[in-house]
Amino acid sequence: MHILFDLMVQLILPDCCSSKNCLSEDMMSQIHLIIEGITGKLSLKQVRGQGYDGASNMRGAFNGLQSLIMRENSSVYYVHCFAHQLQLVVVAVTRKHTGIAEFFNKISTLLNVVGRSAKRRDMIRDINLNEVSKAMGCGLLNTETGLNQEQCLQRPGDTRWSSHYKSLRSLVNLFQTIIKVLEYVEKEDKDGKARGILVYFQSFEFVFYLHLMLTILTITKTLSTALQRKDQDIVNAVNCVRSTRNHLDRARREEWEKVLDEVYEFCDKHDISKLEMDEAYIDPTKPRKKTGITNKHHFQVDCFNEILDWLLQKLDSRFNETSSQLLVCSAAFNPRDSFHDFNVDSLISLAKLYPNDFDHVELRDLNAELFLYIDDVRGDDKFANINTIVELSQKMVATRKHLTYSMVYRLLKLVLVLPVTTATVERIFSAMKTVKTKLRNRMGDDYMNHCLICNVEKEKMLKVTNEAVVDRFKKIGNRKY
Repeated sequence: MHILFDLMVQLILPDCCSSKNCLSEDMMSQIHLIIEGITGKLSLKQVRGQGYDGASNMRGAFNGLQSLIMRENSSVYYVHCFAHQLQLVVVAVTRKHTGIAEFFNKISTLLNVVGRSAKRRDMIRDINLNEVSKAMGCGLLNTETGLNQEQCLQRPGDTRWSSHYKSLRSLVNLFQTIIKVLEYVEKEDKDGKARGILVYFQSFEFVFYLHLMLTILTITKTLSTALQRKDQDIVNAVNCVRSTRNHLDRARREEWEKVLDEVYEFCDKHDISKLEMDEAYIDPTKPRKKTGITNKHHFQVDCFNEILDWLLQKLDSRFNETSSQLLVCSAAFNPRDSFHDFNVDSLISLAKLYPNDFDHVELRDLNAELFLYIDDVRGDDKFANINTIVELSQKMVATRKHLTYSMVYRLLKLVLVLPVTTATVERIFSAMKTVKTKLRNRMGDDYMNHCLICNVEKEKMLKVTNEAVVDRFKKIGNRKY
């Protein structure tokens, strides 16, 4: 239901609607009527969770969509999309630190200069092909199936920050090729952009920021991918955020030497001048002014430690501000380690947040049922190796314990419907832009729905064989061509 609201709101709202007061009561009523007309018996009283990307007109505390919905149903708790929160955490760091901001601006300029023409893109492929052929001839590369595929410089996406990881990784793999292309472009470049990029890309500062951001994006990549899964539950997502936060904290304390070794190795490989950490730091923007600090202090304290500290602070603030009580109470359902986090008081507090689902009498009965439930599942070997609440709910149905502990199962279902991410909704809108183009702007609803299913459910469509498609068309019989 929360996904349906998200879809309808984005379809109804105009593109220019960005202010916090743009969602009026009339517009809310319009959304309500449209959804009721589509879904029939469904209404706002049946909604138990809502999630958006964090725009002010959606999550506004006074006139946002989430507040207007909660006026009609106080149990519709809003959870900010975890995937968007992670993106905002990394983006905030890049905008705050001038060195990282300049780093990504230079990469953006590089993509514009190198990818300006098909000729330059072909040069990257041709030079890389020659480099790979030479390395294979010298025995420096393995020649197994799937290795040494054709590469190109990938442009990162604005809405998916995890795509920057692929861009930086391709930049590392194609660095020598890109330098050769920039040297060629420099000769015919009139405005001097290629010259400026070439000087920056062969500096120690660029190499350091490149490996620092690769380290950060490698740590957050797993979380970013996990948060966009369709079967991700809120308890597992919170645990994944916590583990990522701990990994970043450990990297801040232990991985400085490792990152510095990778930077030095990259500089040696590509003949880039290295900086001695004990020497005085020289600010490239003010080379004559004495900074009074060493290179080690600048790169370790002012860059490495400072950026990771900001990341940790942003993770703590972003992921704790979203219905913190709801998340803490939901974590008590975590079945890992023989239900180690199980807590009756937390689950009772969670049930009290849903007065429409649990009255006073049921809350008293739920308390007794929870003690019976935990003793039962801990003593049952079938529940021994369960790690997520999704698996827990499936196992309860399989063992018919959902009938024995009906109120516990009802509470478990409320946790399951809380939206962790709106990535699925965003993916559908991206698919609509791909499917419904100018050349196919007159397609009917049925045809568009079929095309969208094929585009969105790619994993399912890969299981459909060509023989099955041919047999299906044969059974249709005569058709109009």
